[in-house]
Amino acid sequence: MKSSALSVLFLVFLLFCTNCQKPYQPAIISVNPNYLVVEGFINSGSDSTFITLSRTALLNSTTIKSETGATVAIESDKNDIYPLAEVKPGVYSTVNLNLPTDRNYRLHIFTSVNKEYASDYVENKISPPIDSVFYEPLAAGVQFYVSTHDPANKTRYYKWDYDETWTYFSAYFSQLIYQNHQLNFRDPDSTVYTCYRHATPSNSFYVSNSTNLSQDVIARFPVGYVAASTGKITHVYSLNVRQTAITADAFKYWQNLKKNTEQLGSIFDPFPSTTLGNLHCISDPKAGVLGFISVSTQTTKRIFFAGRSLPDHYPKYVAPYDTANCASGFLPIDPQNTLAQREEQTFFSGDTVPIKVVESLLTFKVTGFTYAPKICVDCRVQGGTNIRPPYWPIGL
Repeated sequence: MKSSALSVLFLVFLLFCTNCQKPYQPAIISVNPNYLVVEGFINSGSDSTFITLSRTALLNSTTIKSETGATVAIESDKNDIYPLAEVKPGVYSTVNLNLPTDRNYRLHIFTSVNKEYASDYVENKISPPIDSVFYEPLAAGVQFYVSTHDPANKTRYYKWDYDETWTYFSAYFSQLIYQNHQLNFRDPDSTVYTCYRHATPSNSFYVSNSTNLSQDVIARFPVGYVAASTGKITHVYSLNVRQTAITADAFKYWQNLKKNTEQLGSIFDPFPSTTLGNLHCISDPKAGVLGFISVSTQTTKRIFFAGRSLPDHYPKYVAPYDTANCASGFLPIDPQNTLAQREEQTFFSGDTVPIKVVESLLTFKVTGFTYAPKICVDCRVQGGTNIRPPYWPIGL
């Protein structure tokens, strides 16, 4: 009897807990400290340096406020100055620095409202080559790995990020194009059947170190996972891994940032730590600034992956267009010679795209043209481009 009563009380307690839950709206959502956000690193080699300046936004905001009109320069501890130019709103760049390795460097910023920011002076690190980038098929996707080493045992701390490119196809191969009120054959170099999609995932950075090893070696470190359900690995996929050598302080910064952005969500996860970085506002010490500036050369390695190499039982990707709504139509040629008028009605809006010429099997004369919705014919609708990237091998 006592056990039964305790069970009832426990059930009532559970019911009370579940019914009293309310969505938590933290006060910080409505407060924007307007910190300056500095993204990028100083590429001390022959590649370009890009520094992006913006302002913090509310947690529920979907827009980024670029910091435009700033004066940005790289300075050495021996008074060398390398100015950056604003190449697009909030993005500042310079090329071919090839910085001497016998000095330290910092980033110096004057905003358009005359606030002065600077990073700490940082050692110029040299990134060793990437030994290999390889992959392993898992249950529902593909895991990519990187291996590297420094024979001089000087790097120890590493950071990687990546960008990705993949191919995809439309439902129909279109031979025709409607432009200038006419139906013509497409140029073979401008087909819209095969497209290339490029992306740089917003949280695609990884850090590791070899401080606990006698040799400066990083082996089989996971740098990116691609789920089959995304469609990226259905045909041909390319991963371009970028490696930079970083300092111990930079490693701590990026490691904390990784934990704060990826490992939160339950009461057992670590609480967010303060991750401000190595930048400071000189003119107003109370003004916040976020980011960490490193100085390093960068090494890269690209890998191509063909989806056809996956086992037959691998999860299949569902096309972004609805196959049921991709049925093709037929525009016949009639004796009344109203084809031009009907072409205008069918194709002028651009929502419908012509596919191919249809000929009679008996007379081999043209009887009409097929067409389908644009989303099923023009692969560019899905956000990609039909222009093959210069690094893409012919035939892939």
